[in-house]
Amino acid sequence: MIEKPELLSVVTKTDGDVIYIHADLSGLKRLRGSIDSMITELESGVCDHDHLHTEDWAGYELTNTMLESERINGCTQVHHVKLYAWT
Repeated sequence: MIEKPELLSVVTKTDGDVIYIHADLSGLKRLRGSIDSMITELESGVCDHDHLHTEDWAGYELTNTMLESERINGCTQVHHVKLYAWT
């Protein structure tokens, strides 16, 4: 079982051109676990996807965390990340 991350946060600039990912060790393991699972499926010829949500969006995979400088510059917290793997 993949542990709940202490820090795995995705933030975007208001124009959406740049995203920032903040993670600690458990957060990176959570992201790696999702990617590893999709790789396993792809190796079997299966296209897969995963959803990462913040608690605000009824999930636990992402945290609500943003640098103060990002907040001041009008960045937005991302509450739902969809990962897709294609053959």
